[in-house]
Amino acid sequence: MCGSKFTAFVMYIILLITFLGLINMIFNLHRFAFYAELLIFLGLFLAAIISAIGINNNFRWAWTLLTVFFIIVFLDMIFIYAISGAEIPYFLLLLVVAVVGFSISFFNIEKPKEEVAEEEEKKVKKTFKPGKYIASKTGAKYHAPKCDWAKRIKESNAVWFNSKEEAKKAGYKAGSCVE
Repeated sequence: MCGSKFTAFVMYIILLITFLGLINMIFNLHRFAFYAELLIFLGLFLAAIISAIGINNNFRWAWTLLTVFFIIVFLDMIFIYAISGAEIPYFLLLLVVAVVGFSISFFNIEKPKEEVAEEEEKKVKKTFKPGKYIASKTGAKYHAPKCDWAKRIKESNAVWFNSKEEAKKAGYKAGSCVE
């Protein structure tokens, strides 16, 4: 999911809407609140630029940074609304955009590759055992499915047998894990 160009494009649109809304909200403030929010805005803008560069380069941390970014934006919008006496047009729409941005960034955070590989191994162990012995189309030995060598065989190269005799007839020799 991390490499989807469409998701990145949608995120850029959401960031644009978010910043236009924040600018509108900030310019309704007075004096000290305006200056304080302007500094917060510049910090958020810097974080968004760094995240956008990270997304363009498919860095995993960019989505995590955007998730934190949208949490801060959401809280900041509520704070501005609370201290501003004036009615802010499109306030609910801006909050919804911030929540959508948070959701997209949160669900695009990738797991580390080791965790993904472990999950894939578990899926293979649990769901794919059509026979008692397995061999590779490109190999010379057959193995028990629990064997480390058997786990390395790609599903597309797997040949399954119900008995040792069946594997031997096909020209395979017993691997070290076969008893």
